[in-house]
Amino acid sequence: MPMDAVDVHSHFFPDEFVRLIRSHGAPAGASVDRRDGVEWLTLPGHPPVPLTPQFTTVASRRARLQELGIAAQALSLSPPMVHWAPAELGVQLARAFNDGILEIQASFPDQFVGLATLPLQDIDAALREMDRAVDLGMRGIYVATAVGGRYLDAPQFAPLWEAAASRSTPVFIHPQNHIGREVMDRWHLFNTVGFPVETAVLATRLIFSGTLDRHPSLRIVLAHGGGVLPVLAGRLDHAYRQRAEVRDAIAAPPSTYIKRFYFDTVTHHDLALRLLLDLVGPQQIVLGTDTPYDMADPEPLARIRRLGLAPPAAAALLGESARKLLHWEVTHATREG
Repeated sequence: MPMDAVDVHSHFFPDEFVRLIRSHGAPAGASVDRRDGVEWLTLPGHPPVPLTPQFTTVASRRARLQELGIAAQALSLSPPMVHWAPAELGVQLARAFNDGILEIQASFPDQFVGLATLPLQDIDAALREMDRAVDLGMRGIYVATAVGGRYLDAPQFAPLWEAAASRSTPVFIHPQNHIGREVMDRWHLFNTVGFPVETAVLATRLIFSGTLDRHPSLRIVLAHGGGVLPVLAGRLDHAYRQRAEVRDAIAAPPSTYIKRFYFDTVTHHDLALRLLLDLVGPQQIVLGTDTPYDMADPEPLARIRRLGLAPPAAAALLGESARKLLHWEVTHATREG
C-alpha cells in the first residue's frame, strides 16, 4: 500500500487547550485529573479520556502514522468539542485548539493540517472564528451533530452552512453522544450504536430540511462511514416514493443527496465498506482512522487493500480525494524532528 495515504479522521489535544480546561473548566464540569500516573481529561457528558502522548505530542503521533503506513493526517478535536462551555470560555477554547493545531501545521505542512473547532453555542462568534481559522490556513471545520439539544439543520445554524458553502470550506461532521442517552448508558452503546444513528439522523435532516438544496456546493464529510446512513438509502428512497411529506420536501430521491456526502472508512467491517463503495463510489470515500481512541480502526490500509480496487480507485480513496477536498498539496517543507 503506498505511503501517500491521507487520514481525515483523527483527534488531538494541544497543550493550551488542556491548560485552559485545567484552569477554567471546573465551573462547567470539566477537569484534568491525575490518577494512577495518568492525566485524564473529563468533559461534560462524555467518559474520561487518558491524555496519553498519542493525544498530546506530535512526536508520538508521527511515530504512530509511520507504524500505520499513513503519510498525512487531518487533526481535529473530540466530542463534545467546546459546546459544553459557557460562550466566552467556548470561544477561548476554540481559539486555543485552533492556534495549537495551526502551529503543528506550520511545522509539518506535508504531514498535518487542521480542522477548526467552532464555539457553535454562539453562532456569531463561531462564524468569526471560522473566518479567522480558515484565513490562517485551517483546511476545514469540524462540527458536532447537535449543539444545545438542536441538530445542525435548525434555523439558528443556517449561517454556518451559508458560510461554509460561500468559502468552499469542507465540513467534517462527528457525532457527540446526543441521541438516546437514557437507553445507551451501558456497554459503550452511546458510541457503538448511538454514534452511527446520530450521524444518520443529522444527514437525513440536512437532506429533508433543504439545506443541501440551498447549498449545492457544500462539501460534507460524515464520520464512521456515515453511520447507518448507507444501509438506510433504500428505505429512504422508498419513503420518497410512498410518502408525500417526504417527496414534497426535496427535489430528488434521498439517495441522490447521499451520494453528495463524503464518507470516511471507519466502518470496522469489510462488508460495510464494500456497501459504501457500491453506493457512492471511491471518489466520495476518504481514509479515516479515528486515531488514537480505542475505537480506532486497527487496520485501515489492510481493509482498503482487501477491497481489491483498481489503482485509480484505490488512489482516490487513499488520498487523492482527501487532498482535493482539503486543498492540500505537498510542499516538502516539513521540518525534521
